[in-house]
Order: sequence, then structure tokens, then C-alpha cells
Amino acid sequence: MLVTTEALVLSKTNYSETSLIVRCYTRSDGIKSYMIKGGKQGRKGNKSTALFQPLHQLEITAQHKNKSGLSIPKSIKMSKPYQTIPFQMDKIAVVLFLSEVLSSALREEEANASLFHYLTSSLSWFDMQDDVANFHIFFLLSLTKHLGFFPETSDQNQPYFDMENGCFSTQKSTQQIDDPRTISVFKSFLGTTFDKLSEVLVSSTERKQLLELLMQYYQIHLHGFSRPKSLNILHEIYS
Repeated sequence: MLVTTEALVLSKTNYSETSLIVRCYTRSDGIKSYMIKGGKQGRKGNKSTALFQPLHQLEITAQHKNKSGLSIPKSIKMSKPYQTIPFQMDKIAVVLFLSEVLSSALREEEANASLFHYLTSSLSWFDMQDDVANFHIFFLLSLTKHLGFFPETSDQNQPYFDMENGCFSTQKSTQQIDDPRTISVFKSFLGTTFDKLSEVLVSSTERKQLLELLMQYYQIHLHGFSRPKSLNILHEIYS
């Protein structure tokens, strides 16, 4: 069936001397992979370099014959071109990191309209902002709503956060957040919105600690989730 769908680029890999395989999260089918023939040659190669950057938003028309097979696009174009992300090193580092997270976390070959809307609208918002140091923290935390393990926000007066059960607790456990300041920062993120992120006051050290804890939280709740290789680069940029 010929399908035209919005798509978010997650990754690209070399298939041959001339072609690429691009893995996307699509509005119509969830995870979908496309073979881009000649995507490394000449003008088409230059165009592919621009199109298939991490988390670029595309419109793809292709035959979707089955869920797991490769599709060969009939047409591809940028659906929502970014204005700042491709040109700012801090934003490039963030989208590279988030593309690794999403590549590991998203596996469903089923449409999920609310998740797709969350991803694309959040990234478009990010593209238009200047103060973005807290974006990736809140993005990851909000993403857990769609992945099924958003923290239980009742009982926030309790001193510990049990990462295995995703709730605040009076009891210590082996996998928890127990530092009072980290707990306070964590609660601040739980209680904010994208438009109020700049009001969350957090040091670079605290941001790094919370991000590492979020990666542990993802590993606990997503089987096979791997720590992104680009995480260290992100730490350096926001140190």
C-alpha cells in the first residue's frame, strides 16, 4: 500500500558503497526502515546528508508492504525544517543524544499518534528556544508517560524515590534517589511544563546527576535499553 507519512529520523547506516538504510519513527506505522538507493552519491548524497540528520522531520511516500521489511521511498521531503538545531552545537549534541535514546527505547511497529505528536511538537518547540539547558531532562521525563513508566507523583513528601517501582517512598531500596537536593530538583521537573523550564534552577552538576539517574531509570524499565554513547559529549557541553 502506498503511504504518505510524517517521519522522524532516528538513525542511518551504510548499506553499500552507494546506499543507506534510514530508520524512522513514523506517524502511520511506528518504527519503519527505508532503503535510500544512491543516497551516498553526488547531488543525491548531498541531499541525503541534509535530510537524514538525527531527529529531522520528514514527509515520506513509500510502499509499506509489511511491518518489518525495508521500504524504498518514492519521494522524501523535509516537512518541518528546523531553524536553529542544525547550526548550534549545543542543540546538535542534544538531538544526537535524544536520537540514541529513542533508537533504543522505541521498538513498536504500530502507530501511536499521541507519542508521535509529543516527539515532533517537543522538538519544534526546542528549535525555537534560546534557554535549552533543561530541555533534554524534561523531554526524557515526559517521554516516560508515553512509554508507560512515568513516576507516580502522589506522596511527594516522602524522602526517597524508588526507581524500580516508580514512586516516592519512606523505605530505602537498592535502586533509588535518596540525595535530598537531587530529590528536590527531580520534583521541580515533575511539576513544570516546557514553557516554564527556565524557572527550574539547577546547576550543571545537578543536571548531570539527574540525567545519569534518568538513564538508570530507563534501563530498569526498558529491557535492553543501552546507555547512549553521546551522553559524555552532552555532559561536556553542559558542564
